[in-house]
Amino acid sequence: MKQIIRPLIFLLATATLLLLSDLQNRNKNSKEKKVTRIALFLFASSQLQEETENGILEVLEKSDRSKKGMLEIKRFNAEGDMAVANAICTNIVSGKYDIAMTVSTPALQVMANANRNGDVIHIFSAVTDPYTSGVGITGPGADQHPPHLTGIGSFQPVEGIFRIAKQMNPELKRVGVAWCVAQTCSEACVLKAREICRELGIELVEMNVETVSQVYEAALSVCQRGVEALWIGGDNVVEPAISLYVAAASKSHIPVFTNTPRHSLKGALANLGANYFQVGQLAGNMALSILDGLPASETEVKNIVPESLFINDSIRQILQGNWEIPKELEEKADTIIRSKNP
Repeated sequence: MKQIIRPLIFLLATATLLLLSDLQNRNKNSKEKKVTRIALFLFASSQLQEETENGILEVLEKSDRSKKGMLEIKRFNAEGDMAVANAICTNIVSGKYDIAMTVSTPALQVMANANRNGDVIHIFSAVTDPYTSGVGITGPGADQHPPHLTGIGSFQPVEGIFRIAKQMNPELKRVGVAWCVAQTCSEACVLKAREICRELGIELVEMNVETVSQVYEAALSVCQRGVEALWIGGDNVVEPAISLYVAAASKSHIPVFTNTPRHSLKGALANLGANYFQVGQLAGNMALSILDGLPASETEVKNIVPESLFINDSIRQILQGNWEIPKELEEKADTIIRSKNP
């Protein structure tokens, strides 16, 4: 009898060990194959926000997690409509997403408001000044932001673009700007502009707007006040209307200066700002680091501005005044668009 029982006990023990081992492997594989759901939210369609989005997607879609089918990315865009933005963010929070990635200051603010309980890890990018955005971020340290909220700030080089404008025309005395007072990012840029204008002996002529539809008329009005150039900082109301902004300036034969490099393609003369594709890549890598185990609560808020200068030399021929491109600016520029005419 003992000869029969002992082999049976051995077989049962071996089978149990094999079953336990298989269960552990299946649990391990199940964990490894857990799909992470990421919501990518833009407040509006603009060159800046779309470049940032492309940088984020570049990193996430090329990651090992994505190749293994472990990432699900859903994109949202409110097209500048605050009511739609609120609905989108409420949907993201209730939709059991693991991470919400927002692009722009308004997107950060709306998402942070909907996610006050920290139900979703929130990573922001393309934000001019996160410390003044009113979402509980008081500094860059890990203990200076809500534990579920971190990201990449990129304060635009406002002083730099005004210095460039002065280099191109040392006699420059009056610069106009249309901006939305409801935008904290725009206000932060205008405050910097006022400071640098005082330093350079430039009068900043301001006009307020509330909606995109007001931008063209506001720009025309500023131009009629005798300004020699227009400028635009980080403004999510004026930015989408950059073509109209440039068109208004062209009527008065004056240039536009911006802090978004690729606005040169829209006819702006000089454009100094962040390479927002790289900013998006940084945000994407931050998301992957958090997924790899670095807690959002221990992740510092970073301010990173990989500067890029684009100049559209082709429009100088239609401008009034003495606008030149000094050699040092030519050497500094990443891209110079030349006139096709000889």
